[in-house]
Amino acid sequence: MLDIYTDGACSGNPGPGGWGVLLRQGDTQTELCGGEPATTNNRMELLAVIEALQSLAEPVTARVYTDSQYVQKGISEWIHSWKQRGWKTAGKEPVKNEDLWRRLDALAAGHTIEWHWVRGHNGHPENERVDALARAGLEQARCAKRPVAGQTDPPAHDSSRSADAPLILDIQHATVYRGETRVFSDFSFALREDEHVAILGPNGSGKSTLLKLLSGEVHAMPNDETRLVLFGDERWNVWDMRKQIGIVSHDLQREYLICAEGLNVVLSGYYASNDTYEYQQFSKTQTTRAYELMQELGIAALAGRPFGHLSTGEQRRFLLARALVHDPPVLVFDEPTSGLDPKACFQYLDLLRAQIVKGKTVLLVTHHLHEIPPEIDRVIFLKEGKILADGPKPALLTNDQVSTLFESKMTLAQAKGWYQALPG
Repeated sequence: MLDIYTDGACSGNPGPGGWGVLLRQGDTQTELCGGEPATTNNRMELLAVIEALQSLAEPVTARVYTDSQYVQKGISEWIHSWKQRGWKTAGKEPVKNEDLWRRLDALAAGHTIEWHWVRGHNGHPENERVDALARAGLEQARCAKRPVAGQTDPPAHDSSRSADAPLILDIQHATVYRGETRVFSDFSFALREDEHVAILGPNGSGKSTLLKLLSGEVHAMPNDETRLVLFGDERWNVWDMRKQIGIVSHDLQREYLICAEGLNVVLSGYYASNDTYEYQQFSKTQTTRAYELMQELGIAALAGRPFGHLSTGEQRRFLLARALVHDPPVLVFDEPTSGLDPKACFQYLDLLRAQIVKGKTVLLVTHHLHEIPPEIDRVIFLKEGKILADGPKPALLTNDQVSTLFESKMTLAQAKGWYQALPG
């Protein structure tokens, strides 16, 4: 049995806040803490439990202890009525902190949990400890003026996510529009070095907009709390981003000029252009790099063939080579095997896995479970522009949770680290 103790704190409410977690199983103990510069006490109470469950690498039986009746009653009693009313209260008002309640609900479904309330500031040793951790997280966030998270002891459970790994991408409190449609509201997402993540969601969930945000095609509204940091730099430009994040997307494949020859498709990656043009200059080193990539990806013999005469799988390989010309540390794949037959699908996934072996950080955006390779260690559920769950792959890829995400009854099959969704 795993015992989990959580607490939240906030100065001003709203104001800077923190959360603390203590996980104990037998003689093994782990402490976590973090905070945000602008939040509320209830959000920190919720986030403490979310962070605790996200740290678990596999389903567990656990007892969760919190001094927040808002959390304890909310998850064990009120949430059932909220969901039946479409996340509305009895007074037909939107449930406050719906984004966090959805995340907690999805995470909790992957475990067997008893929810216990303890009186705060009443001499309970573990509660006093997580209170101190929450206040420490609050002070860290106040000083850093940004969300922080950390671990104070070695983990009690095996987890490939490292809170100490450098942040590659840090999006905080972003509001994003496509035309007059608001796709994201107060959206936050972070990606760390050597972390491999799959963002899973149905059509219309916001996946395409996230890709366009990463590629600089759309921008977040300029709000005081909004931050978009790339490799620790808040003042980056789109050209720097395109050298450090290689993106292979459906939009690019659909819009790419069909007359462009294969070699020029690869070379166009140096200018992030659609085909190459007379004013663009390419050095011998750049041309050699293009040929090396085509050889590596098995498309060298197609260097002179027009893009429109290539198969779907061949086009995707050329676009991968295009994304690799700068040798970026991060690769983003948008439904990489859509439209491919089984052989081409498996071959392309082998290429994707080879990039992970080479040390690339991979972000996969998809609604196909079979595209998620064994090396992916973190899964995010995205729906209607909101992150519903974020945690270790085994904890999220369950029959109930995937069925809820796609609003369709599914049974998941698993073999050799791969997943497949079956009807019913």
